[in-house]
Amino acid sequence: MACSVATALPQQTFHQVSASPHQVMTRAPPPPAQPASHGVRLSDFEWIDDLGAGGFARVSKVRLRRTGAVFALKISYGAAYPGMEDEEAEVLRRAAGWPHVVTCHALLRGPFDEPVCVLEFMDAGCLGNVRTRRQGMGMGGIPEPALAEATAQCVIGLAQLHARGVAHLDVKPENFLANSRGEIKIGDFNTARILYGGAGGERPLAVPITAGTRCYFSPERFVPGACAGPHGAMDGDVWGLGITVLELFLGRFIVSPELSDAGLELVICHSGPLRVPEEAAASSELRSFVAACLQREPARRATVQQLLGHPFITRRDVQTSRRALREVIVDTL
Repeated sequence: MACSVATALPQQTFHQVSASPHQVMTRAPPPPAQPASHGVRLSDFEWIDDLGAGGFARVSKVRLRRTGAVFALKISYGAAYPGMEDEEAEVLRRAAGWPHVVTCHALLRGPFDEPVCVLEFMDAGCLGNVRTRRQGMGMGGIPEPALAEATAQCVIGLAQLHARGVAHLDVKPENFLANSRGEIKIGDFNTARILYGGAGGERPLAVPITAGTRCYFSPERFVPGACAGPHGAMDGDVWGLGITVLELFLGRFIVSPELSDAGLELVICHSGPLRVPEEAAASSELRSFVAACLQREPARRATVQQLLGHPFITRRDVQTSRRALREVIVDTL
C-alpha cells in the first residue's frame, strides 16, 4: 500500500531554541537531516480524527499502532503547478531539523500513488483556530506579550525557510501551527517554491507567485502572470506575515476572504494603508513592525532578517512572553 520511507521519532528531531531570534539565524544552517528508514506503511496507522482539508490536501490525526505515537497524516489530491509534489518533498527535506518548521517524519505513497506526508502533530491546531476560538469566546485578539512571542517564532520559521532558498508563498494564520507547549511552527508547503540552491546550480530562478490565498497576497502578486526571483517571492512572505500579525492582534480578518478578486485587489493595492488602527491600544513597536511588513512597494518592505532585529521581537521579556503565549493557547484548547 505504501513504500518504505525515511522516518524519525519526535523526540529525535525536536530541538529547543534558547538563543535570541537574531542569534539563531546568524549561525550557519544545519545540513538537511537524513533520518533512518523504518519501512513504515499506511496500514501501520489508525485514524483518530479529521483535522481539515484544503484545495490540494486533507489532513487527519492518526496513531502509529506499534508505538501509540500520534501524527498528522496529510494526503494530497491536487497540484497548484506541475511538479508540486516533488517540490514539497524537497522543501521538507531542506527544512528537516529546524525547530520552527513542522517536522516531516515520513513520506509515503497512497493506494492511488498519491503523496502522503506523516507530520508532527501540533495539538493546538493553527493560529487561525486560536484567533477564531478567542473570537467565539468574546476574548478579542491575542494580547501583545503573547503576540510578540508568537511573532518571534513565526519570523524564525520564515527565516529558516528563506535561508534554505525556499519561499512559502502562502503565509497566513492557518499555516502557523501551535502546540500546548507554546511552540509555533510553519507548515503546509503546497505552494512553496525553491528559488536557489538546487542541483542544477546556484543561479536564482523566477517562479510564478500567483498561487496561494489571495486575501494574504501582497500587491505585486495581483499582476497577471506575476513571477519573481528569490527576493521578490520572499517579499511576498513578509506581507503575509504582516497581515497575520495584524489579524491575531485584532482578532478578526483584515481583508475579507469573501471579497471578489476585484474587491481584494482594490483593498490591498489601492485603498488606504493596512495598519494597526489609530484607536487600538497598541505599542509603537507593534505598529512599527506591522508597518514594516505592509509596505506596498516591495523595495521598502522589511526582510525577515531585518525583522529578526525589530524591537517588537528583541525588546520583549522572553520568559513573560512565552508564558503568556502558552496561556493563550491552552485557554483556547
